[in-house]
Amino acid sequence: MPSTIRVATYNLYLGADVTVVFGVSSPEELAQQARVVLDQVTATDFAERAEAIAALVVGERVDLIGLQEVARWSRDVPGPDGGQRSEVWLDFLPVLLDALARAGQAYDVHALTANFRGGAVVEGREAMAVLGHNVVLVRRGGPVRVVSERIGDFSRTLDVVTPMPGLVLNIARSWGWVDAEVDGRPVRFVNTHTEAWDEPVRNAQRDELLAVIGEAATPVVVVGDFNAAPDKVGMPEEYVDAWTVAGRDGDGRTCGQKADLTGESSLADRIDYVWVRGAAVAACWVVGHRPEDRTPSGLWPSDHAAVVAEITL
Repeated sequence: MPSTIRVATYNLYLGADVTVVFGVSSPEELAQQARVVLDQVTATDFAERAEAIAALVVGERVDLIGLQEVARWSRDVPGPDGGQRSEVWLDFLPVLLDALARAGQAYDVHALTANFRGGAVVEGREAMAVLGHNVVLVRRGGPVRVVSERIGDFSRTLDVVTPMPGLVLNIARSWGWVDAEVDGRPVRFVNTHTEAWDEPVRNAQRDELLAVIGEAATPVVVVGDFNAAPDKVGMPEEYVDAWTVAGRDGDGRTCGQKADLTGESSLADRIDYVWVRGAAVAACWVVGHRPEDRTPSGLWPSDHAAVVAEITL
C-alpha cells in the first residue's frame, strides 16, 4: 500500500521590513531606521503570532515542514561593568516549539541553518542584529523517521551597497534537508530560501541546490521561499509544482501582507512552493490567509501564507 505524508513550507517573517536599512546614508540615519525596525518587530508580536502559526500547523497535521525566516533578534544592553553586552531578546524557534506543544503536538528540530544576517552599527558597535534561519520540523510520533540530515551555504551571495560610505550588507542564503523513511520508503525533504533581491544570484543558488541534491532515485520533496513567480522560478521538468497539479481554493498566492501584518489580506504573489520528484501529489492547499487565521489582535500569522501538500510515496 502507498504511504501518504503531509508536507508544508512556511516563511514566518522576520517581523519587520529590514529593507529600510538599505537606503541609509549616514550613521544617524542608520540608527533611526534601526529603531523603526525594532519598533516594528515589537508591534508584530511573534509570541502572539506563534500561537496562530502553531494552530495552523497542528490543525493540518503536517508531518514535515520547512520554515524560513526563523529569526533570532539581539540588541545591546547595559552590562554589569557599565559597558554594553549583546543579549538575545527574541528567539522565534523556542517560542514556536512551545506554542506547538500547547496546541497539542510536539515537533523535533532538524537541518537548522543560518540564512540571513543583518545588524545596525551605532557609535562603532553593533547595537541591534538579526539572524534568520531555515529549519525543518518533524512531527513527533508521526510516520516520518529521520535517518540523516545535511545543511549547506550557497556559494553565491548578494552584497547590497548602501548610500552610506563603507556600509555594504552581505546577504548569505542556505539550504538543509533530512533523509527519512516513511513505512520503510525513503524520501529526501529539502528546505531552502533563495535570494530575494537579485535574480542572477537567485538562479545560481537554485542551480547549486539542484546539483547538490543530484539525480538519485530517492523521491525528493523541495520546499521553500524561492522569491520568484511561477514563470521565473526555473525548476527542471522532473520536479512537479504541487500547486499546479493539485492546487485548490483560489490562485495560490502566498506573499504580500503589509509589513505591520494588519488590515485586509494583500497577498499578491506566488513565490512559496512544494516541488516533488519521484512521488505523486494527492492534494495541495494554502493556509494562513483567511480572516479566521489571524491572531486575536488582528495580526496575520506572517506576511506569507503556508503551502501544504499531501504526497504519496
